Amino acid sequence: MNSDIGGQVAVTGIGPISTLGIGAKELAAAPTVTGAVGEAPAGQRRTRELDGFHPAEFLGRRGWRLLPRATQLALAAARLALPGPDAMGAPARERTGVALGTNFAVDEIVDRIDRALLEEGVSGISPVECPNFAINVPVSQISLSYGLKAFNVTLVNLLTAGYESVLLGARAMLAGRADAVLTGGIEGLPPAGAGALCGPDADVAGACLLHLEPAGAALRRGAVVHGRLTGGARRVLPRAPRDAERVLGAVLDRLGDPPPAAIRLHVPLTGAGERTAEAGARWAALHGVPDAVTVVRGGAQAGVTGLLALAQHLARPAAAEGAGDVAFLTLGPQGHLVALRVTREGGTG
Repeated sequence: MNSDIGGQVAVTGIGPISTLGIGAKELAAAPTVTGAVGEAPAGQRRTRELDGFHPAEFLGRRGWRLLPRATQLALAAARLALPGPDAMGAPARERTGVALGTNFAVDEIVDRIDRALLEEGVSGISPVECPNFAINVPVSQISLSYGLKAFNVTLVNLLTAGYESVLLGARAMLAGRADAVLTGGIEGLPPAGAGALCGPDADVAGACLLHLEPAGAALRRGAVVHGRLTGGARRVLPRAPRDAERVLGAVLDRLGDPPPAAIRLHVPLTGAGERTAEAGARWAALHGVPDAVTVVRGGAQAGVTGLLALAQHLARPAAAEGAGDVAFLTLGPQGHLVALRVTREGGTG
């Protein structure tokens, strides 16, 4: 195994709050995260709000009403992903780190404050809302609310931030910075121009968090293990198509032998995204990958879309989609590429 992760990281919690499903079981039963941009899964409609999400069910009756929507989603997703209070031997909260990615968690608030300043001056800004403008506030609120004290990191990188947070969190944990990590991504409503990269459904908020533990520790305490990270890598693809294909191949090689059983690729709505999808298909054919490369273009929930695909794969029973590792890759519009290799163990069925 070439990766520095090498199956040492277990996924012991899945917390999705999305239009596809709220909770791991709903996500597992939902239509697969795939298809062309603009296509809503059968039986679903596009919506700016999450139908069926009621913060009080997750956060209680008080303490959340003045928080931004993205922060409410993040807190609810954290509650779903973290071990419950009755989980025997679970990692201590004070030794749990937080590494989450986002692109648009505070865009709506920043836009509203900006407009108020221009139209009304300082008097137009609410003292309650003002502290929520910083990009790290939603993630910090998770640490404060759940007592997660090992470390707290917010990553911002269009489309790739969620996968980057998983990779960073896993490596930090293996380096001894924490006994467990809460990682993943959250998204609020993006600015109007985001549709050019993320697709016509970019105006949907969502969150998807994963709880990571060392595989050995999870085994010893008898935790439900949804799957393990068996590889990970991050690179920047050159602009020249031939050089980009060479680097993409090197990233896939780094994920380890044998080649994965399938590749899930999340790319932006750009020419580079199309070329990367084609290069991935050529690598898969050359290396005998059994299943065709599945490509998700754009994404209604930006940095969360790829995470939902990964979480859905882990949440489903192993018999539902066949055996073998799967490589999940996401590409940002500036060429940032993050790859994660996972193997499923049981799921929620």
